[in-house]
Amino acid sequence: MNGLTSVSGLQNYQKALENVTDLNKSSVLGTQSSGKQFGDYLTDAVSSLNSNMKTMDEGTTDMIKGDQSDLGSIMTKMTETQLLLQTAVQVRNKCLDAYNDLKNMQF
Repeated sequence: MNGLTSVSGLQNYQKALENVTDLNKSSVLGTQSSGKQFGDYLTDAVSSLNSNMKTMDEGTTDMIKGDQSDLGSIMTKMTETQLLLQTAVQVRNKCLDAYNDLKNMQF
């Protein structure tokens, strides 16, 4: 049962990433142009991270108060939020590295 839950959770995570980034098979093949800018993608990703963190905080608070008794769903939400935060930090680091590379270029 736990394996099925994690597989469906990964599929939901993949669908959420596709929705946030507007990436799907047709856009990978170059047949779709969404017209979104990098800043739009970044704003959507940060908004998604913020909403996931709020949901995780509410679930944790409910668990502490005794209003919620499903520890598994809370732990799943915490893990998803942790992965999203780690991804956001890595994207920030890559953006800073790219900026520093451009800044240090000699023309």
